[in-house]
Amino acid sequence: MVDGLVSPIETLKGWKYAEVVKCTTRNVGSSYSLGFFVAMNRKKWDSLPKEAQAAIEAVNREFVDRAGRAWDDFDRAGTEFAVGKGVKIIELPQAEDARWAQLVQPILADYATAAKAKGLPGDEALAFCRDWLKVNR
Repeated sequence: MVDGLVSPIETLKGWKYAEVVKCTTRNVGSSYSLGFFVAMNRKKWDSLPKEAQAAIEAVNREFVDRAGRAWDDFDRAGTEFAVGKGVKIIELPQAEDARWAQLVQPILADYATAAKAKGLPGDEALAFCRDWLKVNR
C-alpha cells in the first residue's frame, strides 16, 4: 500500500500508475527538476585524441536538445494517458509551490555540504542548477 510518492508525470503511463491512482499534483518547485549527465574519468578523457574529444562534445550538444524534447514528450504522453484514465491533475498554486520549494532547501544545502566534503564544487553545482531552472522553467 502506498499513500503517496514523488515521481515524474511520465510514470503515469510508463509505469502504469494512472491505472491505480485517482489524482496527482504537478509540483515543479521542489521536485523533479534535475539534469541528466554523462561523466568520464578525467584521466581517460585526457588520454583521448583531440578529435575523439571533439566528436564526443558535438554529440553531447545534440544530446541536450534531443533528451530534453524526449522527456517533455514522455511527460506530455503521461499526462494525456492519465487524463484519459480519469486521473485528476492538481496544479499546485504558485504560493504553495514556493512554500514546498522552501521546505526542501535543507536537503539541497546538505547536498552542497556533502559534495564539498568530497572536494567537489557543491555550491557551484547547486547555483548552476538554480540559475538554469530560473531561465528554463
